[in-house]
Amino acid sequence: MDCEQIQTNIESYLDGELTLSDRRDFECHVSDCTSCSHKLESMRSIQKMIRNTDYSNIPSALKQNIQNQLRDYTGEDAKNSGWLRWVGFGGGAMATGSLATWAMMTFLFITPLQIKLTDEIISSHVRSLMVDHMTDVKSSDQHTVKPWFNGRVDYSPPVKNIENAGFELIGGRLDYIQGKATAALVNKRRAHIINTFISKNNHSEINTEPELIQRQGYNLFFWKNNGLDYWVISDLNQKELTAFAFLISKS
Repeated sequence: MDCEQIQTNIESYLDGELTLSDRRDFECHVSDCTSCSHKLESMRSIQKMIRNTDYSNIPSALKQNIQNQLRDYTGEDAKNSGWLRWVGFGGGAMATGSLATWAMMTFLFITPLQIKLTDEIISSHVRSLMVDHMTDVKSSDQHTVKPWFNGRVDYSPPVKNIENAGFELIGGRLDYIQGKATAALVNKRRAHIINTFISKNNHSEINTEPELIQRQGYNLFFWKNNGLDYWVISDLNQKELTAFAFLISKS
């Protein structure tokens, strides 16, 4: 296996899904490659962090209902999904509150005003893909991207590098949503671009769990945390975008 194959198979290796021969090739490569070894250990650390979240048992009937809903949405059996086990679904338990929301793919009921905002988010996302303005600051280093926003917005947007989970940080840019300067962070998952829009609100005491919206062929997540509004949008499939949103909101 080369480095690209290793990175593609890290999740399957950790989930015990590789064949014996592929597992030997994987371990042989990792033992000799410092870069891939670091990526493997980082992924293990992320798994441990998520699995150490406050867990509680759920009734088997509810678990089956969630699995049925996920199968309807993704076309894949939740019991066999490495991503869903990775965010803590396996073993008959899930993280209290937040993971229940994630796993059941709760859809946000949106008002006409929110529909208008959602359409504006979609337009900004599409515009970033159509013109040469995906990033104003191009870097995979969060310590470069985060300071760039100083003086451009009157808040400090959290910038997290989760490249070891398969979501490469490309950079950031200044965008305008509802006439306000808005921080936009850009990540990439294979050929799929993920835009995360972060704007300031006046309700720092209101925190919400991320909820899913599907509109115009895009998947979006929206939540509030510590006085900031977050919008995540991509044409990436629901399962992987769920994992991305979970990581940036919880890590």
